[in-house]
Amino acid sequence: MGIKETITKEFGDNVIIGGNHLVEKKLTVIPVSPAVDMILGGGIPEGSFVTFTGQPKCGKTLTSLDFASNAQKKEYGSRPVYYLNIEGRLKRRDLLGIKGLDLENFNIIESTQGNILTGEKYLEIATQIISTVPNCIMIIDSYSAICTEAEMTSGMDKMQRADGAKLLSKFCRKAANIIPVNKNIVIGITHLMGNPTGYGAEFKEKSGQSIGYQCDVKLRAKTSKPWLLGTENIEIGKEVEWKAEWTAIAPPGGICTSYIRYGQGIDRYMEIIVLGCDLGLIDKAGAWYTLSYLGDETKAKFKGTEKIRNFLLENEEAYNKLFNEIQKMMGFTK
Repeated sequence: MGIKETITKEFGDNVIIGGNHLVEKKLTVIPVSPAVDMILGGGIPEGSFVTFTGQPKCGKTLTSLDFASNAQKKEYGSRPVYYLNIEGRLKRRDLLGIKGLDLENFNIIESTQGNILTGEKYLEIATQIISTVPNCIMIIDSYSAICTEAEMTSGMDKMQRADGAKLLSKFCRKAANIIPVNKNIVIGITHLMGNPTGYGAEFKEKSGQSIGYQCDVKLRAKTSKPWLLGTENIEIGKEVEWKAEWTAIAPPGGICTSYIRYGQGIDRYMEIIVLGCDLGLIDKAGAWYTLSYLGDETKAKFKGTEKIRNFLLENEEAYNKLFNEIQKMMGFTK
């Protein structure tokens, strides 16, 4: 009996595999948005440990919720979503503002009166869910707000140095093998805090080093600014500049601008218009746009992005053709 047979007999099937098995393994890749997918190589593959980080109010939570709505779609496995509301700031507006989010398949874990969950309890719940519910989406909002039992029960004058980081380190060790085997996706949100030392980066993430070692995909919101429309500069959303610091498919370092429209979530139509212009599929001359990808016979020409957006909203075939052309040019389809 060879070593492979011996190990299989003692420890179980598929404990030892060949390299080709990993190379040929098919994983479902779930999209985030047209712009973000460009820098991620198509989206986030199942079995990934993910971090969204950035300054306050830059769209981290909204982007994670919008991604969850994609993962709930049938073509991506109709995945159940679990949201750890550690900060206690998830609002009705947040959920209703994401088009297509299936609230029946969206589960919130949070404290209740008389049962304030400690960081230990939150992460124990998270571990049990990813261990017993394969293919699920777990959103932890946020790592930075985790409060351990020792910190919660002590006085305000007592400091527990790196208490939360140690707890997160243990969570990473326990989850390391579970997530890829069960094909879960865990998205953890982190905060940035100022670095008062004067050495190194201006801001540091409040989460601990272990998250970084475990992470497969990391998106950092470099900037966020109001998305203004028309001559009156009406604020309709946010423009968020994301950087792919770590990736699972494409090379890291890519930068893109994502558009968040209030009350709707990520505006895929606006993102695809910008991409179409960048790739030469849409001709832009001042405020005029021509949908050249539709062919000369169509002569589809519009003044302003809102008019071209409304056209694509009302003409699914035109939107799909533009989307497919972008996918082909970026190498995301065969």
